[in-house]
Amino acid sequence: MSWLDALLGRTKPQRASLDQLFGLTTAQITLETEFDLKATNAAGVCFKPVSTGDFAALQKEIDELLQVSAKDSPLTWKPFTDPYSYQWIVIQAQDFTNLVTTIHGISRELQDGGFGSQLLASVYQFRDDKGKNVYWMYNYKRGSFYPFVPQGKDGRDTAAELRLSSLMKRELNIEPDQTMWYAMYGMPLES
Repeated sequence: MSWLDALLGRTKPQRASLDQLFGLTTAQITLETEFDLKATNAAGVCFKPVSTGDFAALQKEIDELLQVSAKDSPLTWKPFTDPYSYQWIVIQAQDFTNLVTTIHGISRELQDGGFGSQLLASVYQFRDDKGKNVYWMYNYKRGSFYPFVPQGKDGRDTAAELRLSSLMKRELNIEPDQTMWYAMYGMPLES
């Protein structure tokens, strides 16, 4: 950050540490044993597409990466554009570790291709024993995780989110500023 940025109170967003995503592989065990949350093995990467030739070529590389990943361990994927024009790559895998590794690979491709600033979030779906969806969100701009527990059409269970974040902070880099715990309703991986 330059001295002018500091003087004017501007800050640069923290660069996402993509290796933090791998923390979910061990956190998944804790979520299952302590909270009875089962991974649905569905996840998605959300990013803002750019209309350039470089970005189109990168999307082709990502598709090739997904084809190779599918040969190693069964997974399916589908692109989706949400009402806000954000692009999603929604992945379903039989193995949770493969799911996290694939999301990491997609994120790394975008970041290494110079489009890291276009990454919004990756989302990992879990379910409790009553069938309620619980999501772990990774905010690329903040480089941190937070839980999102939707309740009804546009509500959220903040008590459950606070409980989850408090108990998982020893395993995941939890976003300390709760105003940055964005709700994402209508995600394409909701079922």
